[in-house]
Amino acid sequence: MQDDERLSAFHISLYIALFNNWNMNHFKNPLMIKRNSLMKAAKIGSLSTYTKCLKELHEFDYLNYKPSCNPLGSQINMYSFATSMYTTKCTAPSTLSDSKSVHLLYINENKQNKQGKEKQIPPTQNEIIDFFKEKKWEESEADKFFFHYQSTDWYAGKSKILDWKASAEKWILNNLNSNSRHGKDKNNHKKSGTPGNLHATTNKNYSDPL
Repeated sequence: MQDDERLSAFHISLYIALFNNWNMNHFKNPLMIKRNSLMKAAKIGSLSTYTKCLKELHEFDYLNYKPSCNPLGSQINMYSFATSMYTTKCTAPSTLSDSKSVHLLYINENKQNKQGKEKQIPPTQNEIIDFFKEKKWEESEADKFFFHYQSTDWYAGKSKILDWKASAEKWILNNLNSNSRHGKDKNNHKKSGTPGNLHATTNKNYSDPL
């Protein structure tokens, strides 16, 4: 659902309310639902929104909805989901009974976002350590980089990091510049001597007149 751009918050809240009812019925199909109680559980106040979302969840293969005029409610068959890297779309319900039907959801690792850029997967700590080692940097610096951006969910300011290697290069460059400035400041400090000390010779002849 997180990656399905067709869904809104109402679709998700309605599905969660349905799933909760399914859970309370020990995952047995078909599931009898009552509109008023379901709308209340999903926090949906509009009948048209409720009907639209329920029909679309059916069309998108999240469940099987059978409209009914029965006063006891309509019937819904919920699906058990699994994931597979080898399917290209949601499969149709299996030939098993509804209570055992399984849908396979396609996970597209190359899915593109709205900007046309490929979805990025955050690097692992070991990948970062290996990259820093290639650049002749210590593992401790790689750990600093990893934990810093891990804590920000791989955001630099308000922007999502799309190329972590470029960010690592920048991190290394900033450290080089920082160390260089530190070295210059240290040398300047040595040249200027210790502040507050009087530089005077020790072999001055005090018998000479001023």
